[in-house]
Amino acid sequence: MDRDVKHIILDYKGESIECFIDSIGYEFLYFTPKDSVDRDSLKIKDIYYSFSDLNRVFHYSWSFKENIRRMKNRSGYLHTIHDDTIAFVDIKFYDDMIEPEIFIKKDPNNSAFISMFDVKKIETDYSIMSYSVRRGFFLSFYTFIGLTLIEVYGNWDKEKRLIPQFWNEFDDIMPMISFIGLRETGVTYQSFTSLIPITVLGSMVYDLMMDKNKFYFNPIYKENTFGRNMYVFSIKNIFSNQMKSVLYKIEGTKFGEKSIGWFRKNIK
Repeated sequence: MDRDVKHIILDYKGESIECFIDSIGYEFLYFTPKDSVDRDSLKIKDIYYSFSDLNRVFHYSWSFKENIRRMKNRSGYLHTIHDDTIAFVDIKFYDDMIEPEIFIKKDPNNSAFISMFDVKKIETDYSIMSYSVRRGFFLSFYTFIGLTLIEVYGNWDKEKRLIPQFWNEFDDIMPMISFIGLRETGVTYQSFTSLIPITVLGSMVYDLMMDKNKFYFNPIYKENTFGRNMYVFSIKNIFSNQMKSVLYKIEGTKFGEKSIGWFRKNIK
């Protein structure tokens, strides 16, 4: 990469922008593209991470941090930008992003530190599929809970008490547990337990097809991109970003500037 470039901004697909970063706010990152005098901006939520030509990370996303967390303490292969492949039995990342390094243990008696900027991608073992299993389980679980709540709403009787109505509907997805009064298995329990392995298997197959055990860091050249999208879907994170966006817009008003501004300054 051109050593005159001050910063590189990477999106989740590995597409890069060579630029000079001016500033970063709550919602936008402002920059001036290389060979341009016009200021531009990107929403922070659309940026995977950015770094300077001095090998310093300027900003990283929640997905970047989450991907690093998922790789920790696994075995696999590290591929460098110099086309070297290093097998490892353990891997750790250090939160200090001033000079980001990756610690790998090649075997019980051999270990090394490698600069994150020398890494093209890391391929972990398939123990990482535990995230696929969990996602598949909760997909079916929350689907049935949601459908049950819809059914409760559709069959709601104002003349009946609240708790018995909820219990009657959720009773359908419960197994027989005699000591708490469930003498028969719920009519939809079998469907519920059949769907779980299907969604778990489907989630695992999807992640295998999408190479979710491969994590990319450096596209090497501007015209190259990552081998897959590095965005990590999270309802919790999406909700958090939406709340930040709403707060940012409220803070743009006179009332918001005083109230939220005071809150930011005084509440740590």
